[in-house]
Amino acid sequence: MSTIPEPLEVGARVAELLATGRRVSTYKLAALSALLQHCLEHPTAPDAPLRVPIGDLADRVVDLYWPQVRTFSGVGVLRQNEQSGRSLPDAVRELRADADAAGLTTPAQLRAADPDRWARHRRAVAQTLAQQPLFALQRTGTSAPGTPFLYDDTWLHKKITVAELDAHGWAVELHPGVATALARVAGLLQPVLQQWWVADVQRMNAAELDAPDLHGFLFGAARTAVARLAPALTDLQAGRCFYCGGPLRAGTHVDHVLPWSRVAIDGVVNLVVADARCNLAKSATLPAVEHVTRALARDDTDLRAVAEPLRWPLERERVTGAAAGLYGTSPAGTPLWRAPGVFDLLHPGGAARFVA
Repeated sequence: MSTIPEPLEVGARVAELLATGRRVSTYKLAALSALLQHCLEHPTAPDAPLRVPIGDLADRVVDLYWPQVRTFSGVGVLRQNEQSGRSLPDAVRELRADADAAGLTTPAQLRAADPDRWARHRRAVAQTLAQQPLFALQRTGTSAPGTPFLYDDTWLHKKITVAELDAHGWAVELHPGVATALARVAGLLQPVLQQWWVADVQRMNAAELDAPDLHGFLFGAARTAVARLAPALTDLQAGRCFYCGGPLRAGTHVDHVLPWSRVAIDGVVNLVVADARCNLAKSATLPAVEHVTRALARDDTDLRAVAEPLRWPLERERVTGAAAGLYGTSPAGTPLWRAPGVFDLLHPGGAARFVA
């Protein structure tokens, strides 16, 4: 690309692509959601390109499908592909069965507990991403090629081999400025992608599916999984709410400091315990910079004592990168939650303390 793209222009072109034509699976939505998350977690200079490992996108796609391959009440496992044959959700369902057999509940746990098994599945998912959504993402559904405004896709095709992927380093490179543009519009695009995802799943399944219930099933945080960390986190925090410092009583919540709806990271570095009042008031709002700074300042030795008994990962690098991305791409004046009814305003350079 000859000029640095404006974020809203990139967002509009992505939305136009996805709105054009009929999708036969949710793969494009998954790939784009993963790409948005990667750009948030890997902030770069506004005019810089960004090399995106397809394996990293595979990790994020598995994270997205992980809660979706459970049985949906009254329907069973939801269909997400109109074509026959093995699907991406099928591969994720096998991974989830492996995790269940090992007593693990999240993909992050499985990645940490059995990296060799994860690497084998990751490679297969990455090849599928290269063959299908990454190859087709910038195309309109017609036989004519699209304009590769995000990354060069001329080397991708539906039957790409492992040898060809090896030759290209299993990565796509975003054009200069695209990564920053996608990070800036991620908060606008993610809800739209989720709405399309819900509509596609409704269309691909014969049963009547209530949209609000379906949205919560597909994209809600796995509260029951992270709740297992509550006792150890409570001990680490000396029985006090991370945000207000008050004593924790009944109804203690495990909270994602960086909201799950913005960056779906379950690592212990992103988890604290809070009282119900603070947790519900904070909701999906970005917290005050000082809250994130305190969460990141916790000692890894203490956090490992919380994580290791449950074979839970820390994910410090991801959380730090996501903090830098979220606050660095949010405009000055963005409200940041400090306490119930109390908000700060993000000032220019407010993310400078987060070193990705």
